[in-house]
Amino acid sequence: MKKIIALLFCLFFLSFVSAQVNYYDLDRDHLADTVVLEKGLLTVHFGNKTSDSFELPEIMTLINTTIRYTNPYEISVYYTGDKVLYGTINIFYKNDWIIKNMNFYNPCQECKDQNFKISTKNINLPLQDVDPEILEVDSKGFKSLTFFDDKGILTPYKELKKLYTDLFNYPLLADRFNKTTISELKKKFVLSQSNSDCYNNVAYILSENGKQQVGIELLQQIIEKFPARTVAYLNLADSYWGIGNKESAILNYRKYLALMKSQKKDFNKVPKYVEERIK
Repeated sequence: MKKIIALLFCLFFLSFVSAQVNYYDLDRDHLADTVVLEKGLLTVHFGNKTSDSFELPEIMTLINTTIRYTNPYEISVYYTGDKVLYGTINIFYKNDWIIKNMNFYNPCQECKDQNFKISTKNINLPLQDVDPEILEVDSKGFKSLTFFDDKGILTPYKELKKLYTDLFNYPLLADRFNKTTISELKKKFVLSQSNSDCYNNVAYILSENGKQQVGIELLQQIIEKFPARTVAYLNLADSYWGIGNKESAILNYRKYLALMKSQKKDFNKVPKYVEERIK
């Protein structure tokens, strides 16, 4: 008898929990609202018998949308696609539909929670006032990274290797780097022998993505502390060449070749364009 009572209690409790998970009261009138998502159209049937519908903002390449429950007063829309990136948009109702914030993620095997948050932005704007361009996505990453503030860009990173990986996979992340960001990077990750490779890689990828000036600043720091680091001279020369400073580029190409010779390194690894540019 006790077992039967316990079983009935569990069933009642589970049904109660299940009901709570699906409960919405977006207009806060103490009447349950029903939220339906179908083919990008989100429809809310308010408890007072009125209904309202709106199309969800489109995020290029993230074509799949599902609803995830957060609390009775907020709708969380989960965006996924064929890329590892995914995102969520939180929407609430206050006389109109308001986008509260956006969060973009990339699965991270090295992180404790396995989800590395690329960017987040509090918006709090009526749905119709949100510029669709801030939600665009390219094949590598979120174009909306250009929309987010530079403040706190380095906060999530615990190591330079992960920063380099993100810069490599999402070139638009490089757009957010400037002199202030580089200054913060130097303070957070003090250059040392153990991280000099990562420093060089970060500088290289920044230069490759049009940020030659910040790349040059990092490479000059590397060379100042480790003057025998051959590849840094090559990357520095390439960066100078990229901004049209051919005189500084040639000077560093020659230093690069001199170190390759003095350190008896394999000249077959010297890029063919180096000799052409020196001439």
